[in-house]
Amino acid sequence: MEEKREDRRVKRTRRMLHEALMALILEKGYEAVTVQDILDRANLGRSTFYSHYRHKDQLLRSGFDHLRTMLEEQHQSLLSAKACGKSADFNLSLELFRHAQENHGLYKAMVGKQSGQMIMRQAHDYLTALVREHLESLMNSRKNPPMPLDLTAHWIVSAFLSLLTWWLDRKLPYTAEKMDELFRKLTFPGVEAALGLKLR
Repeated sequence: MEEKREDRRVKRTRRMLHEALMALILEKGYEAVTVQDILDRANLGRSTFYSHYRHKDQLLRSGFDHLRTMLEEQHQSLLSAKACGKSADFNLSLELFRHAQENHGLYKAMVGKQSGQMIMRQAHDYLTALVREHLESLMNSRKNPPMPLDLTAHWIVSAFLSLLTWWLDRKLPYTAEKMDELFRKLTFPGVEAALGLKLR
């Protein structure tokens, strides 16, 4: 029982620190935020922060955990379904647009105008690895696509993050579904050429 209470306390403290960081990024930009700013906003002591995180970058990276878990679970479900011969479709871009729509403040802090280069680089690296794995599953053991998969994954994620940032900075003028439709219209011809496959 004591362990559960302690676990809840840890989760609550981490949530408070993360929410404080996100709010501060929106106000002043990631680079300008200090650990002391985070502590002041969360109304917590320095020793509390350092018992959970070594620095603000580690606190920021922890914010990707929920998104990473959700996407990896969905991607694994797709791979399992395909291995069993079932028809399954995982629309990564749509899932990300929907997640961004539901967590607008979080995404605005992470990829909007006030975000730092470190945030964008981390998001780019993580999504590129995920997209590359997805492309490999689409290739289904076919070798030698017209373009290297690393390059194709990098290009897809760069285009996606650019559109996501545009969408968030303009306060979501379209639905997640519409943004996904536009993204696909813009990128699918290039992806199909790069893979040498018809995706639709």
